[in-house]
Order: sequence, then C-alpha cells, then structure tokens
Amino acid sequence: VMNFCLRSCWVLKILKINVSSLRVDAILKSALGLAKNKVETLFYESKIRVNGEQIFKKSISVQEGDEIDLLKGPDLKNPNFMNVARVEILKVVPNEENITLKIRRCKSLTVETYS
Repeated sequence: VMNFCLRSCWVLKILKINVSSLRVDAILKSALGLAKNKVETLFYESKIRVNGEQIFKKSISVQEGDEIDLLKGPDLKNPNFMNVARVEILKVVPNEENITLKIRRCKSLTVETYS
C-alpha cells in the first residue's frame, strides 16, 4: 500500500474486468482502454509504476492490493504533486478461461511527486 497523499480523484470507478493474465501490461490495457502499443510506449518512457516503484519488465505480475500508476505529468498548480491514472487491484478471481479482477480505477488522480 502506497503512502502518497491523495489530493483528488475526479472520477473514481469500481469495475470488474476480465484479463488473460496478471501482467501489468494486460491489466493497463483492459482497465484504461489503452492500445497494446500505447502501453509499450509508456513502459519504454518509464511512465508505469507498481506500488510506487518503477518497473523494468512490462511482463511483471501484480496481485491483490497492488496499485498501478500511469504517470501523466506534473501538476501545473503545484510542482510537489503530479497527475497519474491509477488502477488498484481489489480482488483476483481465477476462472477456467480468464481472470476476473475487481479494480478501483481513477483516470485522473493528483498525488505527491515520486522521489
């Protein structure tokens, strides 16, 4: 669980999504509706964090309780904060053909800048 101070989330949604694996790239693609090549570009630009840590493999797997942040840029009003899209894994339910995730998604969230 991250210890960042949350300032605001404009639209917070709890969703159920189906994914083929618990890989970060698959979850971001499904949770945020991003194209696979967009997720790859964001990975190579070092704009994806899991629990506040930069990831070095886009195939890294996540688990219940993990938070995935997609860095969007600095907050224009306060340089100590930045804007992210966040996906929090609330529940993982493996099925025969896929994995159902219950997630909390915020497409625009302001958090303390990563150190």
